Amino acid sequence: MKISETFKNLSLIWVVVLAFGVALGGFFIGNGVYKSMARRTVTVKGLAEMDVVADTAVWNIKINRVGGDLSAVQASVDNDIQKTREFLTDNGFNENEIQNLRITVRDKFAGYSDAQRQDENASDRYVIETGVMVRSNSVNLVDTVSRKMGDLVRQGVTVSEDYAGPIYVFNGLNDIKIKMIEMATKNATAAGEQFAKDSGAKLGKIQSANQGLFTITARDQMDAWSDNEKQSINKRVRVVTTITFYLR
Repeated sequence: MKISETFKNLSLIWVVVLAFGVALGGFFIGNGVYKSMARRTVTVKGLAEMDVVADTAVWNIKINRVGGDLSAVQASVDNDIQKTREFLTDNGFNENEIQNLRITVRDKFAGYSDAQRQDENASDRYVIETGVMVRSNSVNLVDTVSRKMGDLVRQGVTVSEDYAGPIYVFNGLNDIKIKMIEMATKNATAAGEQFAKDSGAKLGKIQSANQGLFTITARDQMDAWSDNEKQSINKRVRVVTTITFYLR
């Protein structure tokens, strides 16, 4: 009777040990599969683009005069500045949107000896450079009036040869950043889901994510070599996010 009970007890112990071993083995196998699956990832990029319009224009109208009499050259410059300001106000700008630029005076004979000065043409000795700056939120007005510069030149104003026209600035990037990141993330998630579907897997959680830099370019490029973003009212903001997903 005692031998039979001992045998039963031993059998029960072996059953418990065997069951525990099977359960433990299943845990390690399952855990191994989980870790193996966790190592399967896919990295995708998501693009977001948004067309925006510049909200500020900065327009420098540069003027220069050359002559042999400094006082006469300065008087001509003063006259040009007055005509330029009148031209701007007549075309719709407010006085508080207009300011004079700094004046620079260059003496071509500076450092010359008296003998050297006698050999030079004194009629173009002095060069005065200055101008007028317009800073306005009326970007369309700036664009329109900047195309009328011929009217100012016909009044005898000597616009500098390095005149490049207005530049246009977009200051609202912070207002659209969150929305664009959301758009880029959705785009990346869609790409990841398609990859997972094609590979017979399912898209898991995000392992890592990297937000790229925001870039602003001209919406309509003027040529194939440069985008002239600063001279374009219509701009395109772009961001690319890189996201790594687990596959399961």
